[in-house]
This record gives sequence, C-alpha cells and structure tokens, in this order.
Amino acid sequence: MRKTLLYALPVTLAAGIAATAPVAAGAATLFPLFPNVEKARSLQSGDATFGDRLAREYKELSLFEADEMGDWADADRFAAKGLRSAAGEVPMPAEPEKWDIGDAGARSELQSARAELVTLLQGGGRQKAPAEAAVAQSRYDCWVEQAEEGHQFDHIAACRASFLAAMDALKGALEPTAVTYETVEEEVARDTVYFDWDKDAIRPDQQRELDAFLGEMRKIEPVTLYIEGHADTSGPQDYNADLSRRRAENVRAELLRQGMTVGEIKDLDIEAKGENEPAVATGDGVKEQRNRRVVVIATGQVKQEKTTTVGQSAATTRQ
Repeated sequence: MRKTLLYALPVTLAAGIAATAPVAAGAATLFPLFPNVEKARSLQSGDATFGDRLAREYKELSLFEADEMGDWADADRFAAKGLRSAAGEVPMPAEPEKWDIGDAGARSELQSARAELVTLLQGGGRQKAPAEAAVAQSRYDCWVEQAEEGHQFDHIAACRASFLAAMDALKGALEPTAVTYETVEEEVARDTVYFDWDKDAIRPDQQRELDAFLGEMRKIEPVTLYIEGHADTSGPQDYNADLSRRRAENVRAELLRQGMTVGEIKDLDIEAKGENEPAVATGDGVKEQRNRRVVVIATGQVKQEKTTTVGQSAATTRQ
C-alpha cells in the first residue's frame, strides 16, 4: 500500500502556504483531503464493548500520526477504521500482504502474528476480553504501518513489543479459571474493656459492652480468644505488670462465667502487657484511661475465594 503520492500532496500544499500564515492554518487546509481525521478527533467512546475500545484506540493512533508524525495518509486510514468501529462495524486487523513491506522476513512474521490474533478475536476474544482484544488489534496495525515505512527501527520495535505484550494480556484474559475456597485463620473481631485507675474489677458500663461482644461471638463460633491486659504508666512497672495480669484474668473469668467454655472457645490465652504497649503514648507516671484496658481479640476460620488459571497458553513467540 504505497503512500508516496499521498505524502507528496500535503507537503506540496503546505509549501504553498504563505510564510506569515500560522502553522494551524496550514494544517487546516489538509482536513478536506483527509476528513476522517477531524471526525475522529471529536469522537467520544468508552470501554463498554470491543467496538467502543477499538474506536478509541484507532483515534489515538490517528491523532498521533497526524499531529506528531505528519503522516496524514495513515492517520486518515486509522481514523476511518475508528469511525467504522464506533458505528458498529467490525474492522479487521491490517493485512500485511496489502502493504508495501519490503522486508520479506518482517512480512512473514506479521502474517503469522495476524493469523494468531484473528484466531483469538474470532474465538471469543472480542466478547470475553474486549479491552485486551482492542488493544492487541490496534498495536498490530501500528506494527504493520511502521514496518511498511521501514526506516524508524525504534518505532517498529516499540509497536512490535506493545503488540506482543497485548497478546499476552489477551491470552491471559481468555484462560479458563477455576474458583476454589480456602479457609484461613484471621481476626474477626475485638473488644476493649476499660478499667478505673488502680482497679481490676470490670465496671458496669464495660460489662454491658462485653456482654454485647460475647453475644456476637456466639453467632460466629468457633473462635479463638486472646486476652491482653494493659495498664497506664502511673506506678512501678512490676506492679503494673501484675495489675494488667489481674485485669486479664478477671475478663477471662467473666467469659467462662457466661458459658464460653473451652469447647466453644478453643483457647483463652492471657498475656499481661503491663505498661509496655500503651494505646496512647505518655511519659512515665501518667494516669491515662485509654491505657487501662483489656483487649479481647477473636480469631476465626474465614473462607476466602481463590481464582486460579487452568492451564497456560503458549506465550507469543519473541525473538
């Protein structure tokens, strides 16, 4: 598909523009010759369908060729395919044999790549993975167009690499998947019981909150409960360690009193933290309500969905 004459025409026209005329005015004179470019420029499309995404991809190719490369012939060709796609048609990937690709090896590789792409597109790719399929087709056309020009080797390599990556993404999206479930131990809830200064007895207001927490635990059992006792920094460290232990033991006793037996709760581990892990950082010797606490941490069996790929498609051949 030779485009020498198509290139020559806009160059000749541009040369005739007065030196004082703005560049934009010169570009505007080309729009009647390549009307699809300007139509594509105002094209609005999303990602909902293969056609939507393909229209957007071709629009981007078209504007790059027109605005960045000055290649109005190919810009118009890409724009036309984008407009067709937006109108509900299904334009096919470029056919290398219809382009003037001088390198026989490159032409052969492009033909093989197109056959693989078309197989995926017609095998459900457009419906099952519309975005990936559209990107793969547009990157393929980019590769074909650059191969015909044949002199911008970095552009050829970039389009080829983008196509290969897009093909890998398309194949991955089309791989059959299996959904399995695995059970893991995770934290499912926690409750904090606060205490008065230098006290280990559960306050009435905290008792009500603990009762509500235990009611929720009965709904999701079996669970494992871990009980952490804490104290603030007012007082000696060894005294606070013992105080935090007594607070934790009292909460444990309350859990057992309410019938949360070892049969229902796998464990009632106690750990006395003393003043070593405050909820609120303070200096030494500071009374702080938020640090005088017992934390009850519940862990349970949580079912998680796991999606795995069944089999692997052969990766697109790279050289």
